[in-house]
Amino acid sequence: MLKRKLRQPALILHRYAGIVAGILLAIIGLTGSSLVFSEELDHFLHPQLLQVVPQEKRLPLETVLDTVREARPDLKVHRVIVPRELDGVYTVMMEAASEEYTNVYVNPYSGTILGSRPFEQTLAGFLIELHVNLFAGSYGAKVVGISGLLMLLLCLTGIILWPGWKRIAPGFKVRWKAPSRLVNYDVHKVVGILSLIFLAILAFTGSAMTFYETLDPAVNWITRAPSPPDPPTSQLVAGATPMTIDEVLRNADAALPGAETTKIFPAKTPEAAVNVWKKLPQDAHPYGGSYVYLDQYTGVVLRAENTFKAPLNTWIWNQIYLFHVGTFGGLVTRVLYMIAGLTPIALSVTGYVLWRHRQWDQARRRESVRQAQRVQL
Repeated sequence: MLKRKLRQPALILHRYAGIVAGILLAIIGLTGSSLVFSEELDHFLHPQLLQVVPQEKRLPLETVLDTVREARPDLKVHRVIVPRELDGVYTVMMEAASEEYTNVYVNPYSGTILGSRPFEQTLAGFLIELHVNLFAGSYGAKVVGISGLLMLLLCLTGIILWPGWKRIAPGFKVRWKAPSRLVNYDVHKVVGILSLIFLAILAFTGSAMTFYETLDPAVNWITRAPSPPDPPTSQLVAGATPMTIDEVLRNADAALPGAETTKIFPAKTPEAAVNVWKKLPQDAHPYGGSYVYLDQYTGVVLRAENTFKAPLNTWIWNQIYLFHVGTFGGLVTRVLYMIAGLTPIALSVTGYVLWRHRQWDQARRRESVRQAQRVQL
């Protein structure tokens, strides 16, 4: 009885949430699926920028950065992505005063600059910008977050509307030999129920990250954990010169033994600390969830954060990110997430067709009523 009472409002909510967010969810899903393997695809499309012939020894990173700074004196080094394969390259992201970013690709063995691209023109940059904020800045990000909430509503109402609660088998059956209208309905219900868990996870985690500033205080209160402290700063000493990045990295390695360096954020101001991202062997985060902050002048470790020893509130946000990008289960979950990201396209198309059939039915009924009234007159 309760399900019967819920069905009509659920149908209305499901229909109009799909109409409002269908196209946006299809775009967000498609870009999300593309991002799953964007790094591999970018390497395939641009081997001249992203692949080199391995040699015996890499150059000191300070030498690489000096080469890039000399080539682009108008820009500051924002971050460095360290090659994780022998044939990989250093990706040095340079920042302009206008906060625009350029990726410079450097051979780690010879120091040769292989080329550069504005970040938004890279495959990942384009997809991230579209996926996260629809090329509309903070307003676009809010639209994406709201779209995620609408996806959660679609998942909830879809569960209520799924016909398989009476008999399981018909709920998963597509009647391929039936009229096209029924085939369309069956495809919609089956794709929806099979992808529901994945879509709900993606929608929840995506919306949570979009509205991080709003939710973080609530997470801190629930976990009774303090907010993460601000990044530490270097002790500024008059006349002191920064240590080389290679010396700083040796101290970072000692702070988290066995962890691989994946990203480096050099100090951009005299007071800033060097931030080194680390990936522990068992960490599912693509670039690791551990960090080391070091004084740029002395190399002293100011803070070391092991992702597996993080406070509960930090752990929760780490898990939200991992469940959104799908790397927690290796290649299997990445493939599943890629497929799940494509299902909003199928659901939007089949949902639109269902809606149009309903519109046509209503128009035919209205026309029948008008014709009957004419006959009576």
